[in-house]
Amino acid sequence: MTRELTGVVEPGRGLGTVVMTGPGLDRLGELLGFTVVPGTLNVRLPGPVRRDSSWRYIAAREIGPGWQAATGQTGYHVLPVLVAGRHRGVAFQADEPGGPGYPADQVELICEAHLRRALGLADGDTIRFSVEEAATA
Repeated sequence: MTRELTGVVEPGRGLGTVVMTGPGLDRLGELLGFTVVPGTLNVRLPGPVRRDSSWRYIAAREIGPGWQAATGQTGYHVLPVLVAGRHRGVAFQADEPGGPGYPADQVELICEAHLRRALGLADGDTIRFSVEEAATA
């Protein structure tokens, strides 16, 4: 079953672009199954994120040595998404959601395309993405 999510593009802090370079970026792409474009897109959802069995966990140490020190994050909960019906990516939250400056209703999108450029997005714009939910018995 496919679920559609709609959110609002939020300003970023630039950390995604800074840390998503070099071997760590290549390794992240291997873990996610697609070539990752540096940077993330912050998206505010209508309510707090509820994780289910569709989410997967990636520890920072799996990405590479020094990733946790560079980001201050221990790991990530990731959910495969399709943005605007054509760009593969993941929505993710760090282990520390709800911490300083990281609202519980915010996800970041990592994608195979630079979403701001590809979709002409600016802060405050609406963005839609779909999630393939796990079947329940």
